[in-house]
Amino acid sequence: MRPSLKRPSSVKAVPVLLISLAVLVVLGFYPEFLRRWILDPPMNLLRLTFSGATGLSRGSTGLWSHYLDLVRSEEENRRLRMEVDSLQKSLGHYRSLYGRNEDLLALLDMKKRIPQKAIACHVIADNPTTAPRTLLIDCGSRRGVRVRDGVIGVHGVVGYVVKVFSGFSQVLWVEDPLFALEGRLQDSGQSGLVRGQGSGHLLKLEYIPAMASLEKGSHVVTTGEDGYFPPEELIGTVVRSQNPGHQIFRTVRLQGAERLDSLWAVMVLVPPLEWTDKSLLGKRQP
Repeated sequence: MRPSLKRPSSVKAVPVLLISLAVLVVLGFYPEFLRRWILDPPMNLLRLTFSGATGLSRGSTGLWSHYLDLVRSEEENRRLRMEVDSLQKSLGHYRSLYGRNEDLLALLDMKKRIPQKAIACHVIADNPTTAPRTLLIDCGSRRGVRVRDGVIGVHGVVGYVVKVFSGFSQVLWVEDPLFALEGRLQDSGQSGLVRGQGSGHLLKLEYIPAMASLEKGSHVVTTGEDGYFPPEELIGTVVRSQNPGHQIFRTVRLQGAERLDSLWAVMVLVPPLEWTDKSLLGKRQP
């Protein structure tokens, strides 16, 4: 049998070890070369790898932190908006209560100054149609309300009672074309007839002499001669006047004293005289 020509593995490793030893000896004499070309490259690679991972970690952490901050800010903004809405509603409610309190005080003061009997009522509804424009009040025959009783609000004349039921009544609004009332210019004392021109339109004051003194902003008040309204109650304010030209009378446009959209409490005036159809003379109530 022929002997094997393969060398032992230990014999093969000897040259490799000798070469490695020689390299290490040489590098030992040149440490700068060893550090710069052998040790630094892998170390720099490792530093870059770890620094990139650290930066990525910090960046993701920063992004997540910013996201959480945005979520918290959005929740805080939503909570603040809800609080603002709640406060605005409360403020509107308190303003409404304050306004109604002022109106009640004005009604009480009006009841003190009016010589005739007056019944305090609340407005419960209004007719949205244009003609006839009416409103409902929560006072009826049980409280002494009758047809043709005058109705006034905090700011002035509201209208006439046209229908009466046991628990409520229907009032003709001052702007309705069927409404008419004698009025007097407070500055000059000239009297005329106030007529409604339809819902949302200015009132019309007729039969004012063309030569009468008239200024924008003048008040037109009740005369007290109809027996239903006391004198000096405001009907409206002069807005403009038509040029009479060669006519004897001029027509004046008035802004009504009361507004239907803000009216909620009124006084029904019980006339001091009970009128009959046969005579213009009244019979005093017992």
